[in-house]
Amino acid sequence: MASSNTQNCAESEDNSKDDQLSSIKKQKVDHDLFKQTEIPCLEEKEERCSGTRSVYFSCFNPVWPILACGLSGGTILIIQGEKKTDLVATWENKRWFNINATSATTDLGWNMDGTLLLTTFLDGKLVLWNKDTENLMEVNDTSGEQVWAIIWNPFLPYMFATRNNKTVLVWDDAKDQPRLLEKKFALHTSTIRDFVWISVDQFVSCSDDGLILLCHIEKDYSLKSFSHEEAILTLSWNNISNLLGCLSRDGTLKVLSMKKNEPEFVSKNERMKRPTCIAWYPTHSSQITESNSTLIACGMENGSVVFWDIRGKGDPVRYLLEQTNSIWDVSFSPDGMFLTSIDLQGELVIWSTETWEIIFKSKLSFRASKGILLWGGDGHKLAIANSSEQIHILEAVEARETH
Repeated sequence: MASSNTQNCAESEDNSKDDQLSSIKKQKVDHDLFKQTEIPCLEEKEERCSGTRSVYFSCFNPVWPILACGLSGGTILIIQGEKKTDLVATWENKRWFNINATSATTDLGWNMDGTLLLTTFLDGKLVLWNKDTENLMEVNDTSGEQVWAIIWNPFLPYMFATRNNKTVLVWDDAKDQPRLLEKKFALHTSTIRDFVWISVDQFVSCSDDGLILLCHIEKDYSLKSFSHEEAILTLSWNNISNLLGCLSRDGTLKVLSMKKNEPEFVSKNERMKRPTCIAWYPTHSSQITESNSTLIACGMENGSVVFWDIRGKGDPVRYLLEQTNSIWDVSFSPDGMFLTSIDLQGELVIWSTETWEIIFKSKLSFRASKGILLWGGDGHKLAIANSSEQIHILEAVEARETH
């Protein structure tokens, strides 16, 4: 039996945020829609060995029923099934690819059409796995740049970027052999915190220097700069309204248009705990409507998830309060049917966006990094990045019949 605390907040300026939170109505849910599965990541021949192998990253293929996992020691595990709708525990085809890694794995992810898997390492090594040929291609960045994260271009299948502390590198022609574009971007003076593609050839980056920079891959300079007093922690792009959500260290939420100098929306309330993470309602969902395309969710320090409608005056339009620790990550399923939040103690909650009831709740171990919660291509499978010896998977088992 799961429970939830939800409230539709009235747009009355007379009610304080504390009054709104204290009057949240408790509802009951009669079923759990998600199944939790832990899959061992060791090969059968290794089961009797004393050594352990930890899971660093897990990521579903956006098109095919394939799960990729980055393991400690430079190993990639590929698990493949017959249908995306089948439970991952029934996926029987497992393959391990060993890489001569000399440094830690820093990220792992599929390209937009699901044909390529990229794994990156701290020493600058890039390893591409081709789904069709099953070939591994190793590339070393001759500049010696460290790699902290990868960001595939969602508009082009064979272009991606890597970033380290202060530099962004853009790579192309990944289908055959990646080559570094002539230009690299070292425009920030402090640690880069986030990066998003907003078009085929433009991206936005933010850093501790308080700057948000709009860049073009063929230009040596930024096309536009937005300055903030505080460091920018995270970015989220809305490709329906072409707006950028950004969250600063002091808890200010701003929504920016790349065509204007002044923000479209600003929210900062001293009476509320600071936001820690943000997510737009999924703009590529087939169920997107005008009413929810402008909703942005924020995880808060007090364990709540708060929604703003950027067409409003800055007051939240909904609160979800179930967790008591600071929210580390929030994520919508690709079809917009579910919202997931995980706090610093590993408590994970999945909400139905139709009823705003809790449909799953569990205590999990997780890896404290960006992108903990990665949904599968069918929108009903969730991989949780963790540091254990097992792959943590959540799957909706009744979602289609229930919704």
